[in-house]
Amino acid sequence: MMPGTAQRQIWRALARWRWLWLTLALLALLAAMSQWGTGGPDPVAEQSFVSRADVRERGAVTVRAAVLTDDESERYFGASLADHGIQAIWLSVNNGADSPLQFLPIVTDPNYFSEAEVERLLRAWWRGSANASITAAVARTRMPEIVPTKQTAAGFVFTHREGGRKLFTVGFETGTEELLFRFALPIPGVRGVSYAIEKVDFANIYPSSMVEEVDLPTLREKLAQLPCCAASKNGEKNGDPLNIVIVGRGLDALFSFIGRGWKLDEPFDLHSTYRTIQAFLFRNEYLNAPVSPLHVFGREQEVALQKARNNISLRNHLRLWLAPFTIDGLQVWIGQISRDIGIKLTTQVWYLTTHRISPDVDQDRFYLLQDLMMSGAVSRFGYVRGVGASTMPNPRVNLGGDPYLTDGLRLVVFLGASRRALDQIDLLDWEHPHR
Repeated sequence: MMPGTAQRQIWRALARWRWLWLTLALLALLAAMSQWGTGGPDPVAEQSFVSRADVRERGAVTVRAAVLTDDESERYFGASLADHGIQAIWLSVNNGADSPLQFLPIVTDPNYFSEAEVERLLRAWWRGSANASITAAVARTRMPEIVPTKQTAAGFVFTHREGGRKLFTVGFETGTEELLFRFALPIPGVRGVSYAIEKVDFANIYPSSMVEEVDLPTLREKLAQLPCCAASKNGEKNGDPLNIVIVGRGLDALFSFIGRGWKLDEPFDLHSTYRTIQAFLFRNEYLNAPVSPLHVFGREQEVALQKARNNISLRNHLRLWLAPFTIDGLQVWIGQISRDIGIKLTTQVWYLTTHRISPDVDQDRFYLLQDLMMSGAVSRFGYVRGVGASTMPNPRVNLGGDPYLTDGLRLVVFLGASRRALDQIDLLDWEHPHR
């Protein structure tokens, strides 16, 4: 028998059985799906997240909040929210004030999911009768829009899924003022995502004896005397210019960024490197892509934030280092901001990729000022010297060899706890940008 004839006979034999194999595979799939739908929502699951809720108080209003893990939300609602990129935040609000509270979920997540969206995403034909239970679970857990005076209300906000720590603000309007409650909560057992900031021991960056309290004129002098740029690990080569300064109350300053869509970065590891290369090859988004380390005060950045487009090559990103001085009890962060306009391969780092920055870093500095002003958190701002001008035809370059242009000034932004309109922001009459 010829080899080709034997192969054809084998294929004919397999073809006669193909419908049997397909039928068995379909039955196995249906059996698995039937198991998925048998559990349904489990209201008892709320005990695990309610018991660990964190508390914030302001006047006569008390807010408790907990971020559900992927497993908790799947148990409570009867289907996986994580599969759809959703993360539920449980809230309980006790309004002891004399005025009702208007709940503002858009403060917690500008693109939050409505209950109807969540219900539609969780329903599936194979869940059968469990669909009705899922619908009821979503409907009964809605956070009321109005919390009447002297009453307590509880419910969920459906937000976008975050990593091992979630920073968010819960907002209310009383008719005469806006009440903001800020939370930075760990998420136990989150699958596959963490942030670089979680590895930083902020309490031990400086011993208390090293931190100097300064007045405004001294702050200006100290900021002007800081190095021009972030540097390589050994400090021998200059990198991106240190063109921003953020003054705020500890990590609370980050909420102004988070509210404007800035994302924390993931640490460099095999998982994030694989995602970076994959996003680079297929031009996909990676909203929490790692930010390469630069050094100031002999340390890598404590905080890195980014605002990315739908392509990993395009993003605004910034790095922040805690300075060894404070003003009016507020922490001072020295940092740099630049806009990534592409990715290139490099042999200088083990993860083999680095971003190419836009040359006009002053434009990126101005973008940040606008963005923070729109957050309502800016109380005052100004500019100090310290970077040094970089102009054509011989501009300075960063560690990646990318040239940059700047007037040499640093933007200094003070962030407050209460919101301010644009006409309420004070200007520090220090230096003036050359634009």
